[in-house]
Amino acid sequence: MNKKVLLKVLKYIASLGLAFGILYLLFKNQDPVRLVEEIQKVDGKWVVLSMIFGGWAYVSRGLRWIVLIDALGYKSSKWNSISAVSVGYFTNMFIPRAGEISRCTALNQTDKIPVDKLFGTILVERVLDFIFLLFLILLTIALKFNDIFNFYNALQTQQTESTGNSNLLLLIAIIVVLVMSFIFLKKWLKKSSFYDKVLDFIEGLKEGFKSIKNMKRKTVFWFHTFSIWIMYFLMTYICFFSMQETSHLTASDGLFLLVLGGIGMVIPTPGGVGSYHAIVMIGLSVLGVGTIYLGEGGDPTNPALLFPTIVHVAQTLVAIIMGSIGLLILFVSKKKKNVAS
Repeated sequence: MNKKVLLKVLKYIASLGLAFGILYLLFKNQDPVRLVEEIQKVDGKWVVLSMIFGGWAYVSRGLRWIVLIDALGYKSSKWNSISAVSVGYFTNMFIPRAGEISRCTALNQTDKIPVDKLFGTILVERVLDFIFLLFLILLTIALKFNDIFNFYNALQTQQTESTGNSNLLLLIAIIVVLVMSFIFLKKWLKKSSFYDKVLDFIEGLKEGFKSIKNMKRKTVFWFHTFSIWIMYFLMTYICFFSMQETSHLTASDGLFLLVLGGIGMVIPTPGGVGSYHAIVMIGLSVLGVGTIYLGEGGDPTNPALLFPTIVHVAQTLVAIIMGSIGLLILFVSKKKKNVAS
């Protein structure tokens, strides 16, 4: 095994270890029997509706991607574009940050669009996503300033109330993240000069923004951009009605948890496992749902932990379903292309 492969394996093991470490900390004092009983009380129709919204977000991303690709002078079918996006999210569940590579590679194989051009459009998507997330963060601060202040206090309280083992686990998790970041940065700088990387990044952005400037269907592009984020919001908000403990929460509470969940998904664990659960649990406890206390004698069926578990499982199922369908469609499309040629 060469060093490059070994490094990737070690990074993945560390990422997986971080995810399971957080999950262990969260669930170690939960009663599994009573937890199952509480899950059985969940109103499934709201969860299914959340999954439908999640699936539509994939479709909107695929259709928006086509508009960017068209502006560069290339053509892609709707089915292939949506399928490639779905495969990308499916890949991210297992290997963090690998979805973009698999997404571009998949569409290159079916529609023969250069990978570097596709990466340029994805860079633009990432910039737009960041701008939208920043806007939502500012909006959340304006609407939920007191809750955000309480969220910070809750973090401080958890630090003082945690057991020694919990603090040790948290410290280990932080160290793992820092080590992973250092290894990645070191490898990145060794492979190519920083200046060249910056130039490549700028060129990719220029190529991507050129596609926005030249696009003919700007209305369609912005429609799907807003549609994606509305679906993200509804995925969380609609699940409030699936549990009695969260049914009273408001739209602004949903926005608050959407922002927190987005931050949790940034942490390099496969599919946001553990990190999403932890940060949303803290957010819900701030809103008066459940508790942040994880020690012995706490709530054995903490609703603040049950809610993010349900949402995460539902959206994981969406990723599996959409990804599996996407793989099948891309396989058939590639086979047809090979037969035709």
